[in-house]
Amino acid sequence: MIPEQFLFFEMERETVELVRAAAKPAHRHSYQEIIWVRQGTAEHLLDGDVLEFPAQTLLIIPKGRIHRFVPSPDCRGSVIRFREEFLLNPSHLLFSQFTGHTALQLSAEQAVAVEAYFSLLRCEFRHADPYHLQALRHLLAAFVAKLEELRLVHSRMRPQDFSRTLCIWNRFNTLIEQKFKTEHAVSYYAAELGLSSRKLGEIVKLYTGTFVSRVIDERLVTEAKRLILFSELTIKEIAFELGFEEHAYFTKVFKKFTGKTPSDFKASASLA
Repeated sequence: MIPEQFLFFEMERETVELVRAAAKPAHRHSYQEIIWVRQGTAEHLLDGDVLEFPAQTLLIIPKGRIHRFVPSPDCRGSVIRFREEFLLNPSHLLFSQFTGHTALQLSAEQAVAVEAYFSLLRCEFRHADPYHLQALRHLLAAFVAKLEELRLVHSRMRPQDFSRTLCIWNRFNTLIEQKFKTEHAVSYYAAELGLSSRKLGEIVKLYTGTFVSRVIDERLVTEAKRLILFSELTIKEIAFELGFEEHAYFTKVFKKFTGKTPSDFKASASLA
């Protein structure tokens, strides 16, 4: 095993039984994760939303997201975990903090291509020298690039739209991660990126299907969930931490996205 950089393992019967028996509550990781559901099904909770996915589905789980993965008894597949810095270039298209579930349901032809990448990564992982990881790193980069292509195919985005907007999308992701706690206005992000609010809205809608203001609020609510579950801060302190001057407005935004007040969310999470 290569510690703390890259991990590859198979979801075989013993692994699935252990995961199901452990009944692990929703949690978060400090690494990126890609799960290939080769057969069977899997239930996945991501930041409060629970969906069930069939065989031949790729699940992309960004670091820090609150999630829980529950495979069916007959589920089989492969899992890749890696530190963000191990990848040659970050992929905001796949590992975004505010795009909801990234789940790619593959065709038979696409599944064959993905299996080829998994086979190469499996082989390289088993034989890689911990001091010479270039081949493994480049294989992972190629695999992520392939997944980006599949993601775009699923989104039905035109190639010309992707080529002219990806740089701005990546910059927007980086900026919002740096500033979402203090800057809540669409106009701020547009100005920082040298765009009109309307133009930024068009680009963000291409990638998320929704408005910039909603993306900002979703990022805030996602962080609020993490702080409620994994910190000792009070609800009032969390609201202040996330730049809300009024506790009541924070509660309103949180309930809009979750259907619960922060206090109710915290109470229901403690009972789960």
